[in-house]
Amino acid sequence: MTTTPAQTRLKAALPEALERIAATPGVYAALWCGSASRGEANEYSDLDIHVLVTGNERWRSHFTVQVNGQAVPVEVFHNPAGQIMALLAQEDGATTAMYAHGRAVLPHPDLNKLILEARARYASGRTPRPVTGEQRFALIEEIMDGRAQVDDPVHVLTVMTTVSRHVIPLLYASRGWWDVKREHWLPDLERRAPGVAAELRHVLEVSDGPARQAALETLTLRLTGNFVYEDGQSTPLTVT
Repeated sequence: MTTTPAQTRLKAALPEALERIAATPGVYAALWCGSASRGEANEYSDLDIHVLVTGNERWRSHFTVQVNGQAVPVEVFHNPAGQIMALLAQEDGATTAMYAHGRAVLPHPDLNKLILEARARYASGRTPRPVTGEQRFALIEEIMDGRAQVDDPVHVLTVMTTVSRHVIPLLYASRGWWDVKREHWLPDLERRAPGVAAELRHVLEVSDGPARQAALETLTLRLTGNFVYEDGQSTPLTVT
């Protein structure tokens, strides 16, 4: 674990944060996760703690701990053990990564079981989820919006929103890769798929609208194959 000032500050805040968390009614286990637990904290990092609670409610809370006159933000995710197990079974990427890489700081057999389950699932990989017809249609709509705005300053927002909310998450899901935070996309993709990484970097770095649009379309074609509209519909839902 690194010993940068930010990492040292966050580690120093951990005992007081855990004392406050442990005093919360229903809490019986805690997992330290996020960048600080991996020794990768920077000056903007906070403490992320997943806790197990009795009962059948889940919630999030946040507070600050003072370390040498500096406020350290703490975010706490409260869940019953059964809820975490259900999220792991659903291959929820954030939950799986947190429990696979986190550190037990308030141990309990329930927490140990969840950590082992998360590590096994993370190691075996995520079930690939091919792009659905509905998702493909939505991507084509985003491309057409981009084409219409290519000479407008708002084009930057359209392209970046399309990439961050749709294209990259769908690429990860379709290939059976566990999600990573966007700041880790480029290094992760350079390891997994250098061609995709190069295309993403081009989208991020190109400065003029037409070139940016072309870069977006090249990346999106990995998911759609082409930009031809096809017939389809969403799954009908019962109206109450």
